Amino acid sequence: MRCVRVWFNKTGTIRYISHLDLMRTMTRAIRRSGIPLWYTEGFNPHPYMTFALPLSLGMQSLCESMDIRIEGEITNGEILTALRSAMPEGITITAVAEPQIDPKYIAYAAFDVDFFGISDVSALQTATETLLSGEHLLVQKLGKKGHKKVFKEIDLLEYLRSYSTALSDGVLRLHLVLPAGSTTNVNPALLCDEIMKCADGGYYVITRKKLLTKDMEPFA
Repeated sequence: MRCVRVWFNKTGTIRYISHLDLMRTMTRAIRRSGIPLWYTEGFNPHPYMTFALPLSLGMQSLCESMDIRIEGEITNGEILTALRSAMPEGITITAVAEPQIDPKYIAYAAFDVDFFGISDVSALQTATETLLSGEHLLVQKLGKKGHKKVFKEIDLLEYLRSYSTALSDGVLRLHLVLPAGSTTNVNPALLCDEIMKCADGGYYVITRKKLLTKDMEPFA
């Protein structure tokens, strides 16, 4: 038995399925692929499958990973081919490799946010730069206090590691690096919703591009 890390993209309309539905989808796809998956022992055996950092509903990603355990003699290339043929539309297997870094060391995530349908995209870029270069940006973030869910006020600019903006074909793209992981996690939608208050209509799409360690090294 050995552990392999499966890298995949999650794009298009499938970004609207929950993490639980993603787990079910991947379980069925792996079974269709016919690869020799290792199952847990006990009364209710199930395939070993863990995801590095569950993606928020509605986000796309180009850096998702899933760890599975394999039995038998099969190469990573054969696993890659088998899984690619079994995946539904919107999930693309990009690589299969040996795990290098434990997911507990993930500390940041890099995102691209594209703003579409903006009537004055240049004005929105200026407003975004002003907003993100200010002293404070206070928002309400849902968290937990004991077993209760509560809202607490946070300053987003305290968590913003870096950002940049660019215009292309009438679309504003915002690149962000924010805390992500088991210790601190900031949803970029909190920031994007504040930016959209400066726009007259339109919408945005968030794409997670990279997962990073505290030293800003790519998660692998």
